[in-house]
Amino acid sequence: MRIGIIGGGPGGLYTAVLAKRLDPRHEVVVWERDAADRTYGFGVIFSDPALEVIGRADPRTRAALEPWLVRWNRMSVHHRGEAFTTAGLGFAAIARVSLLAVLRRWCLRSGVTVLHGRPAPPLERLAAECDLVVAADGAHSATRTGRAGRFGTTLRPCALRYAWLGADRAFDGMSFMIAETAGGPVVAHAYPYADGRSTFLVEARADAAPAQESVQAPAVDRIARLFGEHLGGASLTAGRSRWSRFAVVRNRTWWDGNVVLLGDAAHTTHYSIGSGTALAMGDAVALTTALREHSGLPAALAAYEAARRPVAERMQQVAQASLEWFEGIDAELAAGLPGLATALFTRGGRVSLADVRDLEDPADVTGPLRAVAAGR
Repeated sequence: MRIGIIGGGPGGLYTAVLAKRLDPRHEVVVWERDAADRTYGFGVIFSDPALEVIGRADPRTRAALEPWLVRWNRMSVHHRGEAFTTAGLGFAAIARVSLLAVLRRWCLRSGVTVLHGRPAPPLERLAAECDLVVAADGAHSATRTGRAGRFGTTLRPCALRYAWLGADRAFDGMSFMIAETAGGPVVAHAYPYADGRSTFLVEARADAAPAQESVQAPAVDRIARLFGEHLGGASLTAGRSRWSRFAVVRNRTWWDGNVVLLGDAAHTTHYSIGSGTALAMGDAVALTTALREHSGLPAALAAYEAARRPVAERMQQVAQASLEWFEGIDAELAAGLPGLATALFTRGGRVSLADVRDLEDPADVTGPLRAVAAGR
């Protein structure tokens, strides 16, 4: 089988590795428009269950990731000089460049051809030359856009603008920091991904964020001042980040002929729940499993979608609730920190009020949080 993969991010590379392991005779080629040394983002998150999925399907890759993972089980909310913390939810993060390096190394060892700095050939040509084309080219997938009518694509833009930054300090778990400005609340989501490094994502109302698309130095400096008490002297970097508006991507079908969507090209989940990379890699596992278990391509692609659509839709439901909560955060601030923290922790429905009581960190004085969770 000749497999062409559009997009050299984690989802595309992992699909390539698993497809080659499925049958070494497969000819697998990955096209990535950016050069190997030009990536974006800082750290990516995996929940403990997501790592278990990878471990069951591919113990070798899971073991290769382990030395790079930074783990935590704490979440905290910071507002008006106060903080509340809860513990018990297990997460890990890894530098995006480290994750890509591991997957590229596996590609090289497996005999996958990865073409960096090379856009994929036109889709119709690629579909004619390959037995299977995997579109792993992200939320703004040109592959999906070219066949939007066939895939039944819908896009729902978010009201907030956001930018990925990096901080040269390691936060203690997932931290949500809220700064109030004349233009409305500015929220930072921070989590550690390497020694002395954290992702520092910032979001604000569209009219409060800078007008420029690129994240320029004056904006980074202003953000550093806004969150100075939390950064503790650490600096922020923007890298290749841009001010963006998140869009919820849904598709009526994930495949058309021999072209199949994977990861963000098929479904997006809001950054506030940190599931995009894990879902893409889970898609890779499901797609290659379906190829192994079904002799015909249409049956395999239908089985892949049947297996993964319910998972993606459940996560999109959680992500939609989280997205809407952050869009309406102004109304939450009047509740005071205990109410705010409880609402934030339970916003997506994966954590209940009972969980807040159970997960409460006994090392922190969070009696008011317990009282809110208990309805008192």
